[in-house]
Amino acid sequence: MDALIELSEVTKRHAAGGVPALDRVSVQVAAGEAVAVMRPSGSGKSTLLNLVAGLDKPSAGTVTVAGQRVDRLGEARTAWYRRTQVGMIFQFFNLVEDLTVAGNVMLPARLAGVRRGVSEIRCEEVISKRQCPRSRG
Repeated sequence: MDALIELSEVTKRHAAGGVPALDRVSVQVAAGEAVAVMRPSGSGKSTLLNLVAGLDKPSAGTVTVAGQRVDRLGEARTAWYRRTQVGMIFQFFNLVEDLTVAGNVMLPARLAGVRRGVSEIRCEEVISKRQCPRSRG
């Protein structure tokens, strides 16, 4: 199997000498494969996803995505990787309070260098397809 995502012997400690959030975890995910990570609260699910997204670095082991060692990327390259290669939907909205709904929807595209007009058109398409329950008056 050619892995799109590969973690090899990954350990992550949030505090030096503390209990690891992840301890020697190895996993491979092939392109097109759907994976669900289900464990109790505090078991390291978010830590695992943060490592794959480049939001965090492992204490030990390797994190490779699409043949690129994410755990070795510098700050600028990691920012580029997150902007162009990773899409995450967070459990909590993580919205920018000073922006409108449209501004929050367009933000990732604008950070990725998509022109304003193009991002506005795409935003309108996305917002017009929303599936929100309507209140009954």
